[in-house]
Amino acid sequence: MNIIFFGSPSYSCKVLESLLANKHVVQTVVTQNFKNNRRTKTPVGLLSESKNINTLYPADLSDKKFIKILKSYNADLYIVYAYGKILPPELIMLPKYGVINIHCSLLPRWRGAAPIQRALEKGDLKTGITFFKIDKSLDTGAIIASYEYNIEENDHALLLEDKLTQIAVDHLEEVFILNSNSSNFIQQSESSASYAKKIHKAEAIINWNDDACSICRKIRALTGGPVAETELFGIKFKVWKAKEVLHAGDEEPGRLIRFNYDELCIVSNNGAVSIEKLQLPGKNIISARDLFNSNSAFVGKIKQYLNK
Repeated sequence: MNIIFFGSPSYSCKVLESLLANKHVVQTVVTQNFKNNRRTKTPVGLLSESKNINTLYPADLSDKKFIKILKSYNADLYIVYAYGKILPPELIMLPKYGVINIHCSLLPRWRGAAPIQRALEKGDLKTGITFFKIDKSLDTGAIIASYEYNIEENDHALLLEDKLTQIAVDHLEEVFILNSNSSNFIQQSESSASYAKKIHKAEAIINWNDDACSICRKIRALTGGPVAETELFGIKFKVWKAKEVLHAGDEEPGRLIRFNYDELCIVSNNGAVSIEKLQLPGKNIISARDLFNSNSAFVGKIKQYLNK
């Protein structure tokens, strides 16, 4: 099958690699314009070029010259996975068998830019991969197939990206067959729809007035960026892993209460959060144990505070 692939981040590279491994002809790859607010080419762009595939970095998908180029390929199918832009109607009409979008949720739940993050943040018990036909609206097209995944306690955004991508790869060939029979497609229920809005950097700041469960969900949701962060003794640092712990004291939220080989523990609303992995400015990710064993001025301030 002659395919044009649209994708950008590193996890979408696996789908491109699968298409190539299954002997499909990837005529060209379209990825985000690296000159537009980007210092480097996307991971998909770099992979595509390394495979000697014609790689396009359009700044405007509606540009007539770009559309003419895609039309010249006379492709059978377009595959879109985490490309990052909405395809205009002029492109959707070009391929013989339409455009298939791979989406990291069980549509119509979590349409939009950040389905993995919002599912984790909300505490969803399950998510999945949906293959659907792109239409003129955002993530509203007819569903070809969906595949469920039960979210595990230790799953975070980066891990879920990999797991859901593997589910997509495992079912690609099956979906190509299903795509040939539109009578089996499922129309999305608008009454069941929810929207996964884009993650903004301001959301990364931990609000210790939130309950411990919500804070830990946020930390898991933001591992792929911008990464949750907080501040102690004038030092802002990122929190990569944490767990909810019981605490019945009357300290105000945000107060540090314990620091040892296993945890850096801060009070939240109705409980506390034990930080297990963190990252100080300009440093690598470390464990609470690594921090406790260090001789930095930051650690000295923490120990001095707790030993008052």
